[in-house]
Amino acid sequence: MQAIMISAKNLNCKIGFNFFNKQQQQARDNFKDMKLAQSTIEEDEDVMDPATGKPYKVVRWPATKQTNTFPLLKKLPDNSLKESQFWMYDPITGQAVIVCDNAEYRFFDTRDLMCFGENDINLLSRTQIQSEPQYEVCAKSWIGDVAQIMGFKLWSGQCTRVETRLFGPYVGRRVPILHELQRK
Repeated sequence: MQAIMISAKNLNCKIGFNFFNKQQQQARDNFKDMKLAQSTIEEDEDVMDPATGKPYKVVRWPATKQTNTFPLLKKLPDNSLKESQFWMYDPITGQAVIVCDNAEYRFFDTRDLMCFGENDINLLSRTQIQSEPQYEVCAKSWIGDVAQIMGFKLWSGQCTRVETRLFGPYVGRRVPILHELQRK
């Protein structure tokens, strides 16, 4: 809030000024434009506050009913990685870097690997990703996501949009709503 107050006082910072004014207006009108989900408050009997000896309270919100979708990158022709030399995890930027004779590909998100064709994904699955030892877990997550792309056949040409929360059990499928899971 301190940063917003400073920005609001600086009339040259239009974004901060507008945000501060919108926030003030919403507070005056009891936040009529901002809908909040109903929450439940439960006491956790297993975890006690050491200072008061009372159980901690847990606030829970219901799951959203919206399906998360994301657009895919423009697909690359199959065998784009035919002349690849190696691929590595860059810990400074958090990107996977694929170095080829004629190009270098940098990916910040594992879902971006779906722009490659079937042969390229098979090549990545057979090739060891290079990383420094302390970043091996981060690098291996890229390999795990390549395996999921192969398992669900999500390479370029197979799909145009993917509905997913993240890579996990619902890759390429609609995320079920809570009451649908309870019926099963």
